[in-house]
Amino acid sequence: MDNKSVRVVRFDWAIKNILRNKANFDVLEGFLSALLREEVSVINILESESNKEREEYRLNKVDLLVQDSKQRKIIIEIQNASETDFMERLIFGASKAITESIIKGQKYEGIAKVISISIVYFNIMLGKDYIYKAYTTIEPQKYQDFVVREREVVKCFYDKDNKFPEYYILDLTKYKGELESDIDEWIYMLKNSEIKDDFKSKNIDKARMKLNELKMTVEEMQVYEKYMEEQVVLRDNIETARREGKEEGMKDGIEKGKLETAQNMLNQKLDIELISRVTGLTVEEIRNKIKTV
Repeated sequence: MDNKSVRVVRFDWAIKNILRNKANFDVLEGFLSALLREEVSVINILESESNKEREEYRLNKVDLLVQDSKQRKIIIEIQNASETDFMERLIFGASKAITESIIKGQKYEGIAKVISISIVYFNIMLGKDYIYKAYTTIEPQKYQDFVVREREVVKCFYDKDNKFPEYYILDLTKYKGELESDIDEWIYMLKNSEIKDDFKSKNIDKARMKLNELKMTVEEMQVYEKYMEEQVVLRDNIETARREGKEEGMKDGIEKGKLETAQNMLNQKLDIELISRVTGLTVEEIRNKIKTV
């Protein structure tokens, strides 16, 4: 181990076992303050139910629902492997948190501002950056030519906070070790499970102390090592399933292409023996799988 750095537990493990303790809220506050570029004070951890909805989500991700001093709901999730409906699920998760923030009959002005933060260990974005933000803006449109000629902040006629949800995606596959800002120090920790001695961002010294592997008891270390082994097995299983699914999909695609070719040739009244030679399908396969024969 580098004598100028400290090994810390993985952040998903910390979310499940350490950071839910009120005494450790300062670690979350440091991370959130660096990412959102404002002072964040965590006042409560709310139980998140999203991991209980589907089996693959329980295995694939860890999440935490935080309430801060501004009464915002902040979803922090760590995703280990990709899924086809990743973006849609983010929208669903934020929408669910919004609707659950008010009770029936309460005025809509009582809804919570929701911030969704996803830390992903797979390639999800096409760009080269490693931090992405999605949010709703209101700006004038020139409908006659559908071109926005001016970009300006548009305020509503009443002075209220912007409660449109915001989404942050931290794509750790794109992070190459840059250390140019406070959030870079936290992303370095997220990717490498390591904190350098010269890191200075808010409360990262708390993370260095409280997430330090060497300060774990023997029993805690045994449980942690078992969790890490399970994560390796999980990633292998996901990769195997993806590879087998891709291979099966290719086979299905090739089969479908052959059948479509056979169908087109039949529509042209070509001889079935010729179709068999061209497509590689047997005469029996053509007769059994194409209804018009």
